Amino acid sequence: MATLTQLYARIVLDLNRDDMGSGGELEQAKIDAVADAIELHAGEQFWFNRASGTVSTVAGTATIALPAGMRIARIVTWLGKALRKVPLEKILAAENSAAPVAGPPGLWAEDGGSIHLWPMPDAAYPLAVAGVADLGVPASTNAWTVEAYRLVLAEAKKILCRGPLRDPDGMALAADAAREALAALRRETGRRGGAPLAADLPAPGRFDVRAG
Repeated sequence: MATLTQLYARIVLDLNRDDMGSGGELEQAKIDAVADAIELHAGEQFWFNRASGTVSTVAGTATIALPAGMRIARIVTWLGKALRKVPLEKILAAENSAAPVAGPPGLWAEDGGSIHLWPMPDAAYPLAVAGVADLGVPASTNAWTVEAYRLVLAEAKKILCRGPLRDPDGMALAADAAREALAALRRETGRRGGAPLAADLPAPGRFDVRAG
């Protein structure tokens, strides 16, 4: 099980740069490169960063926060039925062009870090949410330093070679390695049945006309 410290050490070794070690001139560049490498792929769903949770609506409030630890919602369901995902603009247009509508939610849209619902909930409705976990850079170890070790390593080296090291050959080699590592993770995700969730489950029919 690789740790963040081991990942840093491997970068220093592969690039043969002692100045990226502890107290070195480029130590912070190495730390930033790993964080940027993780952020680059943090929005993609793999088998290791699935997330699910429940939230409850509040009467008279159209938006609810994502479940704790979730970065991106992919599917929102109520009573086992998927709410239809639409662009936020559609819900805002519906809110502004018609008399207020309240009831069980049937549509949802991403609204920053929140879920925006329509109609306006008129009671507390428990919603199940599935999506992508917000794992972040670990203090010691998490899936990014274990399952995605090769990907983060290659992406971080690519960032460093493109940036402070100004090494086009090293960048090209790291880019090839990153593509291979990403392809392997996607294949494994598909094998495990963890391909990106598609919001194509049947939604409540009474909202089809409004959804367009």
